[in-house]
Amino acid sequence: MILIAILPIEKINFKLVSPMNETDIVSSTKSPEHPDGIVEGPNIPDAVQFVRILKKLSEKLDRIGMGDIRFVAPDAAADKLFNACFDEMVKDPYLLGKLSAWGIHQYGKDAANYLNTINNYRNPVKTYWVTETAGIKNLLGQLDDSAAAYLFWDGFDCVYQHGRRNGYGSNPPNDWVFWEGEQGRPLLAFNQSDQSWTPRKQFYEFSQLFKFVDPGAVRIGASSNNPEVAVYAWLNPSGQLVIFGRNNSPDTVTFNGSAKGLPAIPKLEIHITNSRESLKRHADITLSDNTWKAAIPPETIFTLTGTPPDKQGGVSFHKPEPPGWYPGDMHVHRNCGEVTPVWPEDSLAGRMDVNHLSVISLLADMGNGEVKDSRSDLVKVTGRDATQSSPDRLLHWDAEWHFDPEGVTFEHKALGGHIVLLGLKEASTLWDESPYKILEWGRKQNAVMGFCHMQYLNDSIQDRLNCCIPVDFPVETALGTIDFLAEDVWLNDAAIHAYYKLLNCGFRPGWVAGTDFPCNNGAPLGSLLTHVEVKNEPLTYAKWIEGIKNGRTVVTTNGHVEFLELKVNGSCSPGDEIKLENKGQVNINVKWTSILDQEGSIEIVCNGKVVAKRQATVSAGKSQELNMDLPVGESSWICARRMNSRGHQSHTAPVYVMIGDSPVRASEEDAEYYARWIENTLANIEDDGPWRKYFTENIGTVRDRYRRAADIYRKIAEDARKSGKL
Repeated sequence: MILIAILPIEKINFKLVSPMNETDIVSSTKSPEHPDGIVEGPNIPDAVQFVRILKKLSEKLDRIGMGDIRFVAPDAAADKLFNACFDEMVKDPYLLGKLSAWGIHQYGKDAANYLNTINNYRNPVKTYWVTETAGIKNLLGQLDDSAAAYLFWDGFDCVYQHGRRNGYGSNPPNDWVFWEGEQGRPLLAFNQSDQSWTPRKQFYEFSQLFKFVDPGAVRIGASSNNPEVAVYAWLNPSGQLVIFGRNNSPDTVTFNGSAKGLPAIPKLEIHITNSRESLKRHADITLSDNTWKAAIPPETIFTLTGTPPDKQGGVSFHKPEPPGWYPGDMHVHRNCGEVTPVWPEDSLAGRMDVNHLSVISLLADMGNGEVKDSRSDLVKVTGRDATQSSPDRLLHWDAEWHFDPEGVTFEHKALGGHIVLLGLKEASTLWDESPYKILEWGRKQNAVMGFCHMQYLNDSIQDRLNCCIPVDFPVETALGTIDFLAEDVWLNDAAIHAYYKLLNCGFRPGWVAGTDFPCNNGAPLGSLLTHVEVKNEPLTYAKWIEGIKNGRTVVTTNGHVEFLELKVNGSCSPGDEIKLENKGQVNINVKWTSILDQEGSIEIVCNGKVVAKRQATVSAGKSQELNMDLPVGESSWICARRMNSRGHQSHTAPVYVMIGDSPVRASEEDAEYYARWIENTLANIEDDGPWRKYFTENIGTVRDRYRRAADIYRKIAEDARKSGKL
């Protein structure tokens, strides 16, 4: 608590804290040489105690007006304590709301064990930082494990008090990653003789990556046929290509490279670091048809950079989608509370270039005001495009309503979920205990509306609340007040599973994706995006959101690199309906197009079940297709998706095939699931229930709406049961 005491005096300005470091070291390192263990952080090897202390610190910060501080934790030395702390922390929505990123220490060549834990469906915070690592080979091994940040320990030669206590002496450095040899020494060396500092070789090795990959860069596919050459690639927001790698062999390697699916690049600059040279620029490499030949010396780190000469908004681009489809990000803010700057609109217009977006919806905060600056942003909601727009790049102000139930210190808290409202003519801060009042308000403006944050679901009925879970989405879907559902920030297949259940009940909400930038740790606009088909060109914002409302969408969760084209009976695309008088057959064709080399499975889904599947490999200029004839014996919906080991990378909205006047009644079980979901909410808002605190007025109206929605699902379940659909 010394830190808290000095803040008012020193005026220190910071937003992130790692409260405790390697609290498992003391207990795990006891030996004859160190009978009391090696000293690092405080001795707290018990995860329950660690999390209890972290929560008390967080509550204290709230009380003294520092509730905007966020944590990077637990920074354990080993995965045993990390996993135990993870299991405790995911039980506490308040504490998760205070977590900016998981902090891990990893001095090996692989962080997959941590990534697997963090990707657990119970965890809404998917970002993690490697807050301690050393050695360029270790960094290269960890790059495939999706950390958002890497911190080299240590930055410069230091003398630590705990190093003295451990018997490491008093000469700098007296604590460093000694088991990595020279690679483990700090980046900057202190020269005792003249009291100066000198960069060590690892300073230049890490500079080969950190100097050239800019904030907001997009990781793109890169591969090497030589096992001795590791290679990775990024596209910077400026359109610059960055290729980073290492020749691990003792011999010079000459390799032939090619940049597929990218615009023409005339030349590549090359910088190298090895035992003889440090961040040395060599002769530029000339490209022909985006191919080149480069000779990399033995045991050398290399970085290649090149920029296309003819750029439009950063870089010319070969679109994976066919004409008439327009990619956009329907969930963009200028700010994410105290942890990010307030981005000017001009900078957001430029950030559209990374994923070559046609549309972004800039959302003012008409809720608790966490997103700044709502006072200046709300007045920009006028129904007109922002002044930064051009005919082929639309920026448009709309709004998000959010009052979180947990994890924040704002006075007002609401249960139902966050609502995105598109196509508004005006907006203002509106407080109400239930989202339905906001939906009624938006309907008066003919807004296109839906719940976001579907990725917070976990394939089960919700009893635990967090900041953003859309508790009321089954209710408002049944009552017909919303037009779409949205996933954002990170990929979670539980979102589409919930969507399938609604489709099986005969409802037709649209399906969209966005980033929630910058509440996504600064990942580029369009990292998750929505392609919308506009059948009556030219593109306008009104037509784009009308396409969302009508279900004419394809979402991707890996940026603007691929597209799935779904056609039923040759011409029907997402959002269309096919009418059959009796049972029959439809032809389905799915075409997967990509600007990168990718592998995965193309799948056709009918009424929630995969009815056809094909493993395929695509590359720029080489698409793959899946075709089938599907017997249809009942009213059905049909989607296509592209999957890999991480989940759905692309997903289409449905084509509907209706037999006579019969609605889709594909699953009694799914209808009963949502009836039980709503009954669980009703139980929790009983007078003695844990969620009753969210309603101080109109509780009778709220309960009546819940009961009406539950009755709708029970009737659907009965219809499905009569038709024999379990």
